[in-house]
Amino acid sequence: MAATRSVIVICTRLALASCTGAASAAQAGLRAPARRVVYAHPARMALGPADERFVRWVAEKSPSSISKVELATFPPGLRGLRATRPLPARDESITWPASLALEVTTGKRAPERVPKPLWAESQWYTQLALLLLAQHALGDESKLAPWIAALPREFDTPYSWGADDVEALHYPHLAVAIAEQRAEWAKIHAAVHASGIGYSRKQLEWALHCVRSRAFSGAYEGSTPQQRIGLVGFIALLTVLYPLSGAGSWSDALSGAVAGLIFIVARDVISPRVLGLKRYVLCPLIDMLNHDGTVPSDVQYRVFSDTFCVTAEREVGTGDEVRISYGPRSNDQLLQYHGFVERGCVHDAYIMSAFLSHVDTACGVSDGALDRLEREGLLAALRRGIRLDCEGACDEPSIELTRRLCDALGGQLTPADALLAACRLERQAMPTTLGADVAELAQLAARRKQGKAGPAKASKGFDPTAVDERRRTILDFRVAKKTILDKAISALERQSRD
Repeated sequence: MAATRSVIVICTRLALASCTGAASAAQAGLRAPARRVVYAHPARMALGPADERFVRWVAEKSPSSISKVELATFPPGLRGLRATRPLPARDESITWPASLALEVTTGKRAPERVPKPLWAESQWYTQLALLLLAQHALGDESKLAPWIAALPREFDTPYSWGADDVEALHYPHLAVAIAEQRAEWAKIHAAVHASGIGYSRKQLEWALHCVRSRAFSGAYEGSTPQQRIGLVGFIALLTVLYPLSGAGSWSDALSGAVAGLIFIVARDVISPRVLGLKRYVLCPLIDMLNHDGTVPSDVQYRVFSDTFCVTAEREVGTGDEVRISYGPRSNDQLLQYHGFVERGCVHDAYIMSAFLSHVDTACGVSDGALDRLEREGLLAALRRGIRLDCEGACDEPSIELTRRLCDALGGQLTPADALLAACRLERQAMPTTLGADVAELAQLAARRKQGKAGPAKASKGFDPTAVDERRRTILDFRVAKKTILDKAISALERQSRD
């Protein structure tokens, strides 16, 4: 029985730990006033009737949250959440019922009216998009109608940009990623259309944009609170009835109960961690929070209350914007899926896709060297490029790739020389300088202050009033990437001199 009690204690601690298991926020929108950040144009709006309806709905569904935060606009008209009272660090500033969120989990069955083959073949973001579209189709009958009405209708991301704007980023790696995204979304639409679901491509793209820019992910416990409570209740009932019916002793009944509890813990706590079970969530109100990469924070799922809650490590004063971090995303990801750039992004990186080509230009890469790299299984990785972090330093895999490349070249270049030559060639290939980009940003800021619109031509299919904002986004992105390259070049030049 001592061993049994030990097992019960362990199970109880594990169960309690699972109640506060964090779900990493991986959604969209960096808007930190400490650093100027560029956002997707659709977020620049004043609060309208749809927002007011949404606020009333939130007050009804989560009164504890609406007592702490309110929907607001921040200069220059960015929508977010503002604290209505001081929020201490680790305060649960927002809680939201999981029953009023859209969620897909590992192994979740296809919902009604979604063909099982389509559901099984779809990635999590397609599944969430289908759930969102199903609710959207219900109109005012949807339990989420006020939230859906408040969602952006358009997204100014590179997905919808013309070729000139994508090329103006001066960053081939992202251009390739955007082309791959367009091809993937076209395949998703083809699969949805072939399944007989009548969503247009525009509808599907809207839902995918919402999901990729607003969803977060986390560990999945394997069952709902209702299922868990029901199973525990059934075990308790059997524990009492078993000895009372004369089928066995109380000790046997208790042993069986312990075994049942161990099963629940193993299924809902241990197995998900071992098997990597995940949940992906679109959650009203929480998705209105903007992101600050410097704020340690979590979106957590509370098992017993069946709610999602937001906590942050930083205090927030009355009237200040409430922000959380959405994870270690580079500006590549932020721009591609969310349409904004973060200045000073600590998770930014530079992917040099043309690294092998630059080394070939610098010293020549023979067919023999290429054959050797192919045999060693390194050629494909080299063609994908190397990675520089936000300080311009190579990560370990990139250093190893460079070293192996130099070995294949017979020592013509040291790894540091190869990296320096490649960085210089990459920088020289860019049509503008860092100084020119910074100067143009200053001109845009001055024009904005004077309230004048820029003369630039908007890409097809988007509101021309967004042109200056898009141009600023492009310039911010170029400045961020060129800054990383310049840091790398400076560090490698110092290393070469030493």
